[in-house]
Amino acid sequence: MYQSLAHEHFEPRLQDAVFKGDPFLHYVKENQSIELRGGLAIRLGQVIQEGVFESFDRGDNATLEVREPFNSAQAEWFYARATAALYETDILENDGEDGVIDLVSSTRQWLEQTVTENLSDIFMGSNSSTPKQSPGVQDLFGATGTSYCGLLDTDLTSPAAWLSSIMSPLVAGTFNANEARRMRGSVTRGGSKPNLGACNFPMYNRIWKEAQDDQRFGMEDSANLGFDTVFFEKMPIIADEHAPGSGYGTADNWLMFFNMDHVKLYIHKKWNFKVRSYDPMPQQEALIWKVLLAYSFCTDARRTHSVIKTFNPSL
Repeated sequence: MYQSLAHEHFEPRLQDAVFKGDPFLHYVKENQSIELRGGLAIRLGQVIQEGVFESFDRGDNATLEVREPFNSAQAEWFYARATAALYETDILENDGEDGVIDLVSSTRQWLEQTVTENLSDIFMGSNSSTPKQSPGVQDLFGATGTSYCGLLDTDLTSPAAWLSSIMSPLVAGTFNANEARRMRGSVTRGGSKPNLGACNFPMYNRIWKEAQDDQRFGMEDSANLGFDTVFFEKMPIIADEHAPGSGYGTADNWLMFFNMDHVKLYIHKKWNFKVRSYDPMPQQEALIWKVLLAYSFCTDARRTHSVIKTFNPSL
């Protein structure tokens, strides 16, 4: 009975709980940036240079030049698992279906928190030196010469680009609304523009202070989940404890603007928070459950995102 209850209580609810447990993950889901996929890897086609375009008059000869328009970044699959155990003695002490349901539900909540916290650390992290983890947003905002999804910035020719917009404040360490406009404008191309900002709580408090006279709060569904959100020119900025920065007094706090149309979370359709259960081993009277996830977190256009990494929230 408890094995079937584990599947009934874990698998249908785990994915929903994970994406409601962290503000950045929530916005990834709300923006429909999650895609179920299969296969060996995910190819991300990139324009590497412009085609031939020229002005001419009458009988001017056309420039006949073969140009290779595309290169291909590649997002690999990464694998994660979380493990939980229930001792049969605990099950005996919580006899009856209601007792077992309570025990399984408590284990499920513990697993949800474990998966949410670890995925949030990965997605907001810098994992270039951790080959078993997907690149995080700090890798997305890497500097010149850093590889991302198998491509260097030198693999693309201007005006195509494989780098995000990394900016510095006009006044060292200091945030104001003009800095946010600079960040957004640097990666706006027509109707394509950042639609989500993220930072840690000290930086969020500094933004809040700037906007006190004209506060605009975030979307209702986010507020209902308890997430702190404020709008900047109709774009929500969220506070995420996993975002980079040391806090007050240090000029190393990040403000990141994402174009969420180009943020992708691929989840393998066969390991989509899959629950696997095991009977007790001979050495121990314990039931084992694993949650298995195959995923890839990436952007297919680094140039659509911007960041300032040197804010001091105390200024």
